[in-house]
Amino acid sequence: MSLTTAETGTGSAGIPQNRGHDRAIGEAVAGYRLLGWQVSVTEQGVFLPLGPATTALAMPARIGSRVLADLKSRMLAGPVTVIPGPREHWIFLAELVALLPTHLKAPPEVQFVRSPHRIALPPTMTRYGSLRWANPPSHSRHWFPPFTAVLALARTAAAEDQRR
Repeated sequence: MSLTTAETGTGSAGIPQNRGHDRAIGEAVAGYRLLGWQVSVTEQGVFLPLGPATTALAMPARIGSRVLADLKSRMLAGPVTVIPGPREHWIFLAELVALLPTHLKAPPEVQFVRSPHRIALPPTMTRYGSLRWANPPSHSRHWFPPFTAVLALARTAAAEDQRR
């Protein structure tokens, strides 16, 4: 799953860059900065560093789509990226409203990503194509939901997935 600079497989890793993609990156970075996000740009793509108050939860698309639908129904949906590939993954950006307790367990399919890591953002390219938004940020919706809400819904979705 492409979460960090070393895992995106772009730029020097052999994917040709073009002016259209460079323009898309420039426009995306400007938009992210208007939202107040402190993104960084490398030859691999655009990245959002996770800080002490932010985390991300990565999960397979089959679980992520249910989690996003449940978050939307509760008016808690925040930005969610999609990493393309044979096993598409969805990355939920979330707010740490408290320290992450060590006893909190995520389903095996769900991975926490914390500082000092950073999350690749669209339009970063992977060998399977460009990252995209399942739920894009906007000026009215650029905040992150509490990680506990995302985790609780991921647990429910993963348990339902196991029963099928």
